[in-house]
Amino acid sequence: MKNILFALIVLSYSSIFSQTQIETFFVNGVCGMCKDRIEKSCIKVEGIKMVNWNLDNRQIKVIYNKKKIDLPQIHSFIASIGHDTDMITASEKSYNSLDECCKYRDENIVIDHKKKGINNN
Repeated sequence: MKNILFALIVLSYSSIFSQTQIETFFVNGVCGMCKDRIEKSCIKVEGIKMVNWNLDNRQIKVIYNKKKIDLPQIHSFIASIGHDTDMITASEKSYNSLDECCKYRDENIVIDHKKKGINNN
């Protein structure tokens, strides 16, 4: 009986952990405001458990429940808030809704951020 109970516990834990997925991918942005927007918006999405966007290398690490959300949906959501990913380009409307200092497609803004030491790209 103990062995059966132990097996059931192990199976239930493994099914919980098998639902958790960790992915790292590129998300474009240039400043701390981008970081705040990306992280604070993503963590509110059902199924996303943890998110950390690295300003220096523009890589995002996402831990999510794959039963509630999938990777293409996460990319789509990030693009909807104005940030290009390596899978989806944000629409012009979404991109244009960003604050002026966050316009990562504008080379002059990127250069200005570098000069001010806002990021290391």
